[in-house]
Amino acid sequence: MIRIVTDSTCDLPADLLARYRIRVVPINIQFGQESFQENVTLGQDEFYRKVAALNQIPTTSQPSLGQFARAYQAVAAEENTGAILSLHITGHLSGTYHAAVVAAGQMPETPPITVFDSLSGSMGLGFMVLEAAQLAEAGATMAEVLARLEEIRQRMCIFLSLDNLRFARMSGRVGKVQEMLASLLSVKPMLTVQVGKLELVNRARSRSQALAGLINALGDALAKWGDASPKLAVIHAQAAQTAQELAAACLKRFGKLPDVINTLSIGIAVHLGPGTVGVVGYVP
Repeated sequence: MIRIVTDSTCDLPADLLARYRIRVVPINIQFGQESFQENVTLGQDEFYRKVAALNQIPTTSQPSLGQFARAYQAVAAEENTGAILSLHITGHLSGTYHAAVVAAGQMPETPPITVFDSLSGSMGLGFMVLEAAQLAEAGATMAEVLARLEEIRQRMCIFLSLDNLRFARMSGRVGKVQEMLASLLSVKPMLTVQVGKLELVNRARSRSQALAGLINALGDALAKWGDASPKLAVIHAQAAQTAQELAAACLKRFGKLPDVINTLSIGIAVHLGPGTVGVVGYVP
């Protein structure tokens, strides 16, 4: 049987990770000289408390080769593991995929390890991980799983609205001048992920405009893939109420509530900041 390994940016709820026995390798979070592992030694609440107390945005780093090696060894040792599929956040924004490739290359040839770049993140990656796990459980071959993942990767749509650009500037994602202009104009930037890269697609003058913009952008993007009911997710960083508003908007626009509503991983929230909300979807 194919076993699935991913990283902590996938934003899949804990119950689904447990249900499909998905192994998660944590992203490393660095506050000065202190190093933490996402969701292992540093949780969401503690992360935001430390940011507020220190007035400092931490840095992130991909899992080490040793972390990947230990994960692969643990999965290989489990009963009925015939192969390992390791799916990760886009290699354009993180070194995680490349570290997984190097680590896999240093492992024994049995069981074989295949590493897949999602060209995505958050629930874009999460949806791919979930489908891969479901296909593996149903007895699909590696070739069949990879073919399906290629299809999903092409169809995946991700749109994010940032509350402000402070975190993005402090983490190096935007410059100080851009942040000042956005602040002066009360702009809510909207980003998307295209071929694994973050791109600015729109600006809203209010939170309500930003939410409407997210839903409209997702609806337009999904329309080109047909009219089948899409898989949907809403993600947020300390914006649970806004996430519920987005969920209601999904129901109105798509005729269904999101399949998943979850918090944005620390490894991504570091660069986007609290108040960030997003919608993720694809037509199966």
